[in-house]
Amino acid sequence: MSAEWRYLRAGLLAVAALLVAAVVGWRVHDAVHDEPTAFELMTICMRNEKQAELAETRDPIAKSAEQGAFRAVIETNGVTVSVASSPEDAARIAAAYRSVGGELGTRVEQRGGTVYLWDRPPSPTQRQTLFDCTY
Repeated sequence: MSAEWRYLRAGLLAVAALLVAAVVGWRVHDAVHDEPTAFELMTICMRNEKQAELAETRDPIAKSAEQGAFRAVIETNGVTVSVASSPEDAARIAAAYRSVGGELGTRVEQRGGTVYLWDRPPSPTQRQTLFDCTY
């Protein structure tokens, strides 16, 4: 066998070893570092960036959200926020609100996996405050 083939084989083995090391490192990182959930990211953003006071909700529909729910007041308008694990779960929550509350109009809104139930129809700035913290 010529020297070129030996160098090529050694190079391919080195690349394969690097790929295996990268995959193993990625798996170790994922196992060691817990990434925050969408609910955790949203509550951190609301508290730290928007200076909103968050409270636990007593709403049983909101509490059925898999990741969590909270209550806040944005510019004098109360809102219950439900963070579901999927858009389908969020649609279920929004449908439950409509089945209990009738036609809620803009008071209930689904954005991805998050559902907002406002006390009054929200203004654009109130909506934007929540959208800024939706992950």
